[in-house]
Amino acid sequence: MAHDLTRAPVHPKAGKAAQSYVYRDATGAAVLIAHRYDPPGRRKFFLPFDVIRGEWKAPECRPLYNLDRILAAPAELVVFVEGEKCADALGALGFLATTSFGGAKALSKTDLAALAGRRVAIWPDHDAPGRAYAAQAEAALAALGCRVAVLPIDPAFVGAMLDQPAPAALEPGWDAADAVAQGLTFGPLRRILDGYFSGEDAKFGAPGAKISAHGAKTSTEIAKNSAEIANNSTNSANFAQEALNSADYLDLWHSPDREAFASVCVNGHIEHWPVASRSFRDLLSYRHRQEHGKMLSAAALEDHCRALTGEALFDGACHRNFLRIGEAGRSLYLNLGDADWRGVAIDAQGWQVIARPPVRFLRARSMAAQPVPVRQPQGIAALRPFLNLGSEDDFQMLVAWLLGCFHPRGPYPILILTGEQGSAKSTTAKVLRSLIDPANPMARSAPQSEQDLVIAAKHNHVLAFDNLSTVKPVLADALCRIATGGGFGTRKLHSDSDEVLFTATRPILLNGIPDLASRPDLADRAIVVHLPVIEAGARQFEAEFWKAFERAAPGILAALLDATSCALSRIGAVSLAERPRMADFAKWITAAEPALGWEDGSFVRIYRANRANTESAAIEGNPLAEAVLTMMQDHPSWRGTATDLLKLLRQRFPLLSEDSDLPRQPNHLTSTLRRVSPLLRRRGLKTGFDREGKLGLRVITLDLVK
Repeated sequence: MAHDLTRAPVHPKAGKAAQSYVYRDATGAAVLIAHRYDPPGRRKFFLPFDVIRGEWKAPECRPLYNLDRILAAPAELVVFVEGEKCADALGALGFLATTSFGGAKALSKTDLAALAGRRVAIWPDHDAPGRAYAAQAEAALAALGCRVAVLPIDPAFVGAMLDQPAPAALEPGWDAADAVAQGLTFGPLRRILDGYFSGEDAKFGAPGAKISAHGAKTSTEIAKNSAEIANNSTNSANFAQEALNSADYLDLWHSPDREAFASVCVNGHIEHWPVASRSFRDLLSYRHRQEHGKMLSAAALEDHCRALTGEALFDGACHRNFLRIGEAGRSLYLNLGDADWRGVAIDAQGWQVIARPPVRFLRARSMAAQPVPVRQPQGIAALRPFLNLGSEDDFQMLVAWLLGCFHPRGPYPILILTGEQGSAKSTTAKVLRSLIDPANPMARSAPQSEQDLVIAAKHNHVLAFDNLSTVKPVLADALCRIATGGGFGTRKLHSDSDEVLFTATRPILLNGIPDLASRPDLADRAIVVHLPVIEAGARQFEAEFWKAFERAAPGILAALLDATSCALSRIGAVSLAERPRMADFAKWITAAEPALGWEDGSFVRIYRANRANTESAAIEGNPLAEAVLTMMQDHPSWRGTATDLLKLLRQRFPLLSEDSDLPRQPNHLTSTLRRVSPLLRRRGLKTGFDREGKLGLRVITLDLVK
């Protein structure tokens, strides 16, 4: 929504401000106005006005000053100053300048993610508070992988910057606005700023490398280096952009788990590849052929990649990498997966498609492109015609699962689609996945081992498995760990000592005819939706169905992005009266309810009902749970060993014994009973496992709680 700023709001007590500075979101819409007051005989002070909420209070999450301009020039050097007046003064000269509202005490409330990985020169005010503010900003920006230079504001530096004799001294508080007032021009300052970063840019070094301006170069050396740059370059202002767009651009880095990566420029965009990947090696071979006219031998290619791996691991910066959803600061980023490697930046103020996401997205061979989001009037309701569902509650559960996939860290509920043959389970799964993580193929058969599951998780944000007839116990355990966050380890190939560790949290989608959530641990993490059979007269031609969905998909994705932005803005204020299993997921969806048009608290109610149905189905599908509950109807409590309980159950339920539905060994009975304990507890049956006596005899207690 655009806001009318022709008449800035007047504070009821302080009156009209001497100056008003507008902070905008990524789309250019005003979100915060900083009103400056200069009362006679008193110190200046600021009063913030929250445009969105319409109140005289600064929002908890604040954008950078000139955020929309920063995002529009992703390769441009940014000057970070203290105060909007200084930013405007430098902006009038042609620089891209920014600041944060509230100074050093409130810097942590400013979303700095738009500066991630960029070149930032910090210009501190000439006083102790200014230096403290610069030091805090330097630390925060370095954590985002920025190349940071703090300008040494002293007489020698100022003289070189103004191209004047060095002043005898500087007044306390001397700042960028004072420099402009004293004759600062674009050329000298630009050459000085380029001088700080020219060494790294010339070598195409790691963007995360931190450049220290203190003691690295004297003011005279900076001025001399700047003059050389000016003589050797006719367009130094565009140097960084040219470097990023150069085919020679190579940034070597490694992930937290010590895997080597390379970022390269391809057709004007930046791509990120593992050094050991076939795609990166193919690119090296292609470029060597283009440059030298002959192929690189296999041995030479292997030696070159080994050398690059060493540089990435020991000289390169450490960066996190992502598949579909990444995060930096308070912003999220969606990887569109298209040929230009574009993304969508999402924050509390909204979202927009950007050419170069600041986070490092990887590209699996199976990854397919998402539709470019475009807002449409129907919003999330546009998804309804493409889902075969029995109720509006089921529709909300599927929308909630989709929105949960946008959370950067999880945990994620496991979505299970069940229904008879002809209920469009596979089609529904494809529709859902295509909005989050389209791939080729969209769904796969069940993995045969934990290693297969880990490989799938490493290359897909959403794990979708189609037409399952059952979920093996080992696979169920692995799925639960991936849904809520867990680690996996295995030995490297051709090595008995090195171990490969993989930690991931992924959304999971399963579909099948039988009830796949019969295992208690799986049911405890699942959303189960039963699809009705489609009548013969209601079936659609597949080509027409997918053509209609292709037209609607951009608007549906835009509605999900709006809901994600809403969740980011409200998540801190959401408080759940009760915290269900997967409470983080429930809080995330509750925060997004206004953007989805849902009533406050409606999701938790629907989620609770879905879980109750899932738990009932899990108990009905577990012979031991049903037998124990039936047995306890006649006795409020029971106490004994696993052997005693096994004998009693066999006597009371002989058919179960004949069908081998009960564990044969007492220790297996104890293990199985532990698994179903959460389900039994919600049915009012409390289980206990103790040891008694000198021999530590294992005793099981069952108590029916009224």
